[in-house]
Amino acid sequence: MLRTHGLAELIMRMSLMISKRAAWPLVALLTALSLSTLFMSSHVAAESCQSLRELHGVDVVSIHCGGAPSATLDADGRLWVAFVQNKHVFVSRSDDNGQTYTAPVQVNAVAEDTEYNGENRPKIIVAESGEVLLSWTTKTSPNFTGEIRFTRSIDGGRTFEAPRTMNDDGLMTGHRFDSLFLTDSGKLYLTWIDKRDLDAAAARSETYPGAAIYYTVSDDLGATFTQNFRVSHNSCECCRIAMAPHGEDDIAILWRQIYNEEIRDHAIAVLGTDGEVTGLNRATVDDWVINACPHHGPSMVEASTEGEYHISWFSAGNLHSGIHYGRYNMANGAAEDIIKVDGTPGAGHPYLASFDGTLYIVWKGFNGIASQLQMMQSRDDGASWSQPETLFNTGRASDHPLLVSSEHGVFLSWSSEEFGYIFKELSHGHQ
Repeated sequence: MLRTHGLAELIMRMSLMISKRAAWPLVALLTALSLSTLFMSSHVAAESCQSLRELHGVDVVSIHCGGAPSATLDADGRLWVAFVQNKHVFVSRSDDNGQTYTAPVQVNAVAEDTEYNGENRPKIIVAESGEVLLSWTTKTSPNFTGEIRFTRSIDGGRTFEAPRTMNDDGLMTGHRFDSLFLTDSGKLYLTWIDKRDLDAAAARSETYPGAAIYYTVSDDLGATFTQNFRVSHNSCECCRIAMAPHGEDDIAILWRQIYNEEIRDHAIAVLGTDGEVTGLNRATVDDWVINACPHHGPSMVEASTEGEYHISWFSAGNLHSGIHYGRYNMANGAAEDIIKVDGTPGAGHPYLASFDGTLYIVWKGFNGIASQLQMMQSRDDGASWSQPETLFNTGRASDHPLLVSSEHGVFLSWSSEEFGYIFKELSHGHQ
């Protein structure tokens, strides 16, 4: 694994010792040295889209050229990645942890204006029995409208069924930011942000802040789904929804919610297979007053104690500002044991995962010159954390970092213009 945290610390220390006027040229030089060290020590098998296009032409379809890739590991530890390119969703598989990939399989036969950005991307899960399950959001003609789409493969990813629209209201309105989760018992949950209630309120000349959270469930791995169930009114319109297991069949979800018509903090709830919503409560109290879409969704994983969750989120509130970590107990209410992970300008989009007694958090920071992929670890269930470690630096465009966890380990899933798509194990070599 690449380690540049020592050099980053040296940069910061020397910047403080030298006058402001002289510091930035030195920082630039040391950053360049850091990047050259990174290139020389890298064992990541990735390549830029530019190099692929120079070899194969501008129309090459590749995981390194596609937008907003999402990854999962199947029961045998094989890597599956979904991405968007040329208005199609594609899936590639790797049998060697991202060293090489199969030829991309086109999922949707008819082109769709599929959403692909950091907070809104295709989701992919592979069931233990081999079904490849996919969801995504397709934009429809008016601004900020869309449909939630789902498909699956029952032949090992060779072909996919015709995509289905999962929102059942039949309205040309906002249905966006889908999330997909499969419980160990085989219950498939699909959640999203929905504006059908906003439209209904407008027809009654009533105000309706934000949107709503809806979901549907399948107990046959996507062959059929229930009707749509509402979780909550007045959600934020544009932040990803975090999901984690709750018992054998249910799940917990965490999302950005609107309070008092102007505060955008987070809410949590437990969803059941029959539409029952329990434990609905405010999860974070940051007092972020903003009448806009932050595009900063939370992250959540189970803690070792039943009914508790590790959560991480971004806020620019009056009480908490920056990236934070905390523990949420379903019995106690709002998050506790809160720590500030990163409060520097440009830091955002934290993501959590756990494996073998270690909790991982990654996020994207900015040092004034380049974007930095940062990581911290906790080996005592979130009570204390390691110092931040810089995994990658890049001065070019890059995606938000994601983590993929399974019985095989914790892996970084990340795409950038400079390095292409990277899938890198984090759980070994960091003891």
